[in-house]
Amino acid sequence: MRDKGSAVCVGLDPRFDQLPPRFSHSLPPAWALLEFNKHVIDAVADVCAVVKPQSAFYELYGADGIAALIETVRYARATGLLVILDVKRGDMGATSEAYAEAYLSPQGPFGADAITVNGYQGSDCLQPFLDQAAKHSKGVFVLVKTSNPSSAELQDLRIEGGEPVFEAMARLVDRWDCEAVVGATFPREAARVRELLPRATILAPGYGAQGAGAADVLPSFRSDGTGAIVNSSRGIIFAADPRQAAADMRDAINAVL
Repeated sequence: MRDKGSAVCVGLDPRFDQLPPRFSHSLPPAWALLEFNKHVIDAVADVCAVVKPQSAFYELYGADGIAALIETVRYARATGLLVILDVKRGDMGATSEAYAEAYLSPQGPFGADAITVNGYQGSDCLQPFLDQAAKHSKGVFVLVKTSNPSSAELQDLRIEGGEPVFEAMARLVDRWDCEAVVGATFPREAARVRELLPRATILAPGYGAQGAGAADVLPSFRSDGTGAIVNSSRGIIFAADPRQAAADMRDAINAVL
């Protein structure tokens, strides 16, 4: 990211009914998504450092969709981009072990550099992901404070000791020595998470279409302008010029750092 001077992460969340006709009119849905992703990756590769495919948009199309997701990851990594696979997995024991091996092991089908996980089931459910990440030099981003408006229904509830749930999760993330997901739509909460997680990299979704701007993402960064990755999906991939949209986002963020 330092090499490109960019904290931009492009979310590869394609919707078949929103693809340009040259993709949607000539190919089956899963393969249209793949070709569209290649188009976006080629456009943004020199102005962003990371892409983040959301698995749900591919799972929708069954086996072909999963194949398109796997190939998207391979294509992005071949261009020199890091890939965070947005899967938000989390389960017990052997199930987490299977998920972790599938997404993070070199022997698994996906080959992502990092994944998102849900740590709200606790340490024993998260440990298989941490083990695979440590073994293969991969990343794990744990949901701490999510970008959706109703996240407050649970994550802002105060627990014994008076701190909100998301702060308790941030303390666990610090203990686990992994990374965090904190919505850019909540800058005040992001500032608190940054205090609690001085070492972690924060993935900040919510820029652009969800309402967050450059000033809102500033609290997620360390004082030296490092430590955060800012995601925009629809605002870039469906722009008339994805490269220009990514470059404008990069420049806006760099201007406030």
